[in-house]
Amino acid sequence: MSRSTAALCRKRPSPIEKGQSKTWACGITHAIGMVNFLFDSSQNPHISASELYQWFGVSASTGQGKSKLVRDTLKMHQLDPDWCLPSRSQIRCNQAPPEPAQHHVKPPNLNPLKKRSQLVSHLHQPRFRLYMYLYVLDVVLIDGPVTEQFIKKNPQVIRTIEIRGDPTLADLHSAIFKAFDREEEHMYEFQLKGKGPNDPSADRYGLAIALSNDFGSPMAGDVAQTQIGTLGLEVEEPFGYWFDFGDDWWHQVQVTAITAPQPKVKYPQITRRIGASPPQYAEFD
Repeated sequence: MSRSTAALCRKRPSPIEKGQSKTWACGITHAIGMVNFLFDSSQNPHISASELYQWFGVSASTGQGKSKLVRDTLKMHQLDPDWCLPSRSQIRCNQAPPEPAQHHVKPPNLNPLKKRSQLVSHLHQPRFRLYMYLYVLDVVLIDGPVTEQFIKKNPQVIRTIEIRGDPTLADLHSAIFKAFDREEEHMYEFQLKGKGPNDPSADRYGLAIALSNDFGSPMAGDVAQTQIGTLGLEVEEPFGYWFDFGDDWWHQVQVTAITAPQPKVKYPQITRRIGASPPQYAEFD
């Protein structure tokens, strides 16, 4: 805490010249907590973000805003070695990066058909990799801490994301995070080759910290090391995405098409939004 406060003081101009001391104390504490997964109930110790805001006597929006300013100013990120507890850093340093998941990649169902000739010609190039396809994914929110009022107004919450095969599952998480307008990072995992979300027989891919701790059944791989194109996804295949192990936001991801990326288009991109994005921390009566 004192080191991060000193780092903010050294900035010119220093952002902490303006604002109340309690809001800065809350923002700095929240930012350090996010780096160290303080808000995930699977960790010990842990608290909820709302509890932290109450302790400092600030609103959630004020606490989130100050935390984001601190993280942006100091360029913080989760498991950041500059701001991580020694126990967290030790996990990261001692763990050798796992090999990318190796799956037999079947030629995808090409869609639309007008691209078939273009894709087939690529297959004859010796250095062509099958994961250089474009995956069109519907991400459907199926459960989470939302109010009855929100559900009535938004019976469906769906985001369509287009992403190439060379990014990782961690990149897909970032795209989903952005698509649902979330503000605070938490632990997450993807569940592949099952029947959908929360299938105990599915292959689970999570953060590196989850591979070295007891989080249930063994992980199939690290999201940061697993490229989407190595997973052998097929059209109409569903898989699960679980965000925040405390509040439990459950999503089903459906592969709606596998096609060719368009030139000069920046991927991943969000191409469709159905329903509003629920607040990450709903206020229940």
